[in-house]
Amino acid sequence: MNCTYLRGAIEEAVSACGYTLTQSAEHYLPTSVCHYPAAHLLPPEFRSIEGRNHGKITYSVELHLLHQGAKLSPSERNDRLDEMEREIIEIFTLLSEYERVLSVEELTFAPSATTIDNHGAIAMVAKAEIVTLF
Repeated sequence: MNCTYLRGAIEEAVSACGYTLTQSAEHYLPTSVCHYPAAHLLPPEFRSIEGRNHGKITYSVELHLLHQGAKLSPSERNDRLDEMEREIIEIFTLLSEYERVLSVEELTFAPSATTIDNHGAIAMVAKAEIVTLF
């Protein structure tokens, strides 16, 4: 239940920033994205639980933001990556405002060093620990 709520909250936050979300394992990423800008969520990983009937569950989340980058100059790519950093912060800030999300912790993000697809996409990868209430 918490994981379903978390995925729905992430989808709403991503959508509010203009991205279309896909959700699947990482090896499906190249075939999951149909158009840009896109966001790809890997299945959240359970990390810990506190409490029995009420408490907290912590999930590790990895989110990829993707944009078409084949026709961008190096300067334009850097500008786009800077914008994607701001959008990641906005997405996780929105996420932290959801009723059952207690906190967003250990947020890190960096440009992807790997080739995402054969269309020249650029990606920013964010990782965070999300604490939810149940």
